[in-house]
Amino acid sequence: MGGIVTFDPVAFVAQFPAFAAVSPDTLSMYFGMAESFVNNTPASIVQDLTIRTNLLYLVTAHIAFLMGRASAGDGSQAALVGQMTGATEGTVNATFAQVQSQNAAFWAQSQYGLLYWQMALPYRTFRYFPVPNVCC
Repeated sequence: MGGIVTFDPVAFVAQFPAFAAVSPDTLSMYFGMAESFVNNTPASIVQDLTIRTNLLYLVTAHIAFLMGRASAGDGSQAALVGQMTGATEGTVNATFAQVQSQNAAFWAQSQYGLLYWQMALPYRTFRYFPVPNVCC
């Protein structure tokens, strides 16, 4: 119990081979960003390090996916993120709504994010801890 997850780029790429072309330094940076979403300290609500590793790696993959879209370089405007709110066929036009990270729409932009969103459900539910009774 407790502890922290240390990022291992080799293990990450073994789990997510789609990111084999991304440098280990960049992946480490994305992992650092993932720690903004999942507490990676001994005080984390996710005490099981295996589960926390899976959650952190999924968020890292989601970030890498979103950042990879920006570097598509094929003129497709693949860097656009958000939920598609409208589209037309003549001269091809699409509109996107910005999403906030607190809702499922942000995570549904990649299979990694959506899997994270589902796996994190037990940690997003309300938990009540009553004040302990202390007597003199």
